[in-house]
Amino acid sequence: MEKKKVFYGWYVVAAGCAVVAMTMGIMTNCFGQFIKPVCEDMGFTRQQMSVNQTIMSVVQMCMAFVWGTLSKRIKLHKWMCVSALLTPCIYFCYSFAENIYMFYGITVALSLCYCLISMLVFTYIVGNWFVKNRGVAIGMASMGSGLGAMVMNTVISRMIISWGWRHTYQVLAVMIFAVIVPCVVFVVREKPSDKGLEPYGYGEEPAEGAEKKQPFEGYSFKEALHMKVFWAVAITSVGLVMSIGMFYQTLSPHLSDSGYSVTFAAVMASISMGALAVGKVLLGRMFDRLGTRKAAVIACSCTLAGIIGMIFCRHYIALAVIILGVGLGCSFGAICMPIITQNIFGMKDYNAIYGKFSAATGLGGAFAPIISGRVFDTYGSYVPVYVASAVITLIGIIILYISLPKKDNI
Repeated sequence: MEKKKVFYGWYVVAAGCAVVAMTMGIMTNCFGQFIKPVCEDMGFTRQQMSVNQTIMSVVQMCMAFVWGTLSKRIKLHKWMCVSALLTPCIYFCYSFAENIYMFYGITVALSLCYCLISMLVFTYIVGNWFVKNRGVAIGMASMGSGLGAMVMNTVISRMIISWGWRHTYQVLAVMIFAVIVPCVVFVVREKPSDKGLEPYGYGEEPAEGAEKKQPFEGYSFKEALHMKVFWAVAITSVGLVMSIGMFYQTLSPHLSDSGYSVTFAAVMASISMGALAVGKVLLGRMFDRLGTRKAAVIACSCTLAGIIGMIFCRHYIALAVIILGVGLGCSFGAICMPIITQNIFGMKDYNAIYGKFSAATGLGGAFAPIISGRVFDTYGSYVPVYVASAVITLIGIIILYISLPKKDNI
């Protein structure tokens, strides 16, 4: 009996997971570990340090806005390889920063390179490879951000204590290089046709009563602009991602400020990121099984629960709620947005439509660190931020429930 070969798309998913773990998992989800030590050593305020995340969000927002046009004019895999080579080299330069403006300059350069190996690109690539189990595949690729942060939050905390934050940046850069270059250069391919294959599940007969999905059908960007659901999702995503950013980016420093040890805060951040990794796959499965509206509302409801948990974090039971909130709630930008785009608008003009949604989430992500840092510097606490975030999230849940169709269009 001939042994059935593993579909190559799953190798692409695994490579995407590894790349995301070493980029978004470290550069974004472990950023909180550097806030206090860098500020204490360099004399920065938390707001000044948090501007680095704002810069990254703004650059990604600008890239996302033009992604639909750009993706049609470049040889994507070639530029991904260049990005994979440059990203860790630029990250290494953080170890030489002598003032806040050097941090900002490095962040701008890093963000430009990072965009071409980020989830913006991988959700498109994975979407190309899968018709069946698309939600699970995207969830597995994006779970790397949680896995990387789960492992590295505690490791980075200990490295900073033992070696200092400068040497920690250097070691991380070498690790990032060792992982992402082989994955991008030798494994990742843009489309199944690059390997002489068809998308996974293409040609299979759908379940009884279900419509057959075609890999590259759907709405054009111009058609989407005239749909109410497009504007509802775009506007709502700004507030939701801003709330989510203010939630998980401040998790470690807030727990430390609330009386927990730095080590415990780092462990809690790692556990939360582990929950995020598992939650992304689970959420992808929920999209496949429950449909877009139910899955999106459940995810955002978990975000709301997690934010409330941050307000009452001194009670141990609230810690479990925070983990739930990160696990299923903080996947909105990485999981909900690409799957909403693909399920509601299709793959016909995915890059153009998702690019605009990603720009909207980037806008929310850009405001998050500025607002949270400013509020802390003014009031000495992140609690006012969490109260506002809870209200914004509740409004977002209501809008999504009303706007998203009961059944997926594509």
